[in-house]
Amino acid sequence: MRAILDTRFFFSYFNPEDESVAKWSREVIGKAPELGISAITIVELYRSMGRIVGVEVIELRLASIRASGISVIPVTEEVARVAGKVALKAPNMPIADAIIAATALIHANGVVVTDDEHFKLLKDVKPKWLKEL
Repeated sequence: MRAILDTRFFFSYFNPEDESVAKWSREVIGKAPELGISAITIVELYRSMGRIVGVEVIELRLASIRASGISVIPVTEEVARVAGKVALKAPNMPIADAIIAATALIHANGVVVTDDEHFKLLKDVKPKWLKEL
């Protein structure tokens, strides 16, 4: 797998800040068969974006994500174990971000598509933003 998409990516994909972000995010989605999301991203989308656009829109967006070929990676015992180690190294990192980082470490050589500063706390995680994957 090439990269794990952080929840933050979907805010830019569905509501791009400008045309350059819109173009870049479409290019990223074009690599969908090589991309994944952590199942925890689904929770974050409902919790954060759902408050803005509603549950029905989130469900449509999740269907779109699945239809594009992006894999949803479950939070397995291995992911939980690695996320626990991530949380020990970066105690200020939210647990959801630790799970996403662990998913990236296990499945995508540490590459996460995000501009979230929390991911920069970990030397093995490689955040990518507005860059080619």
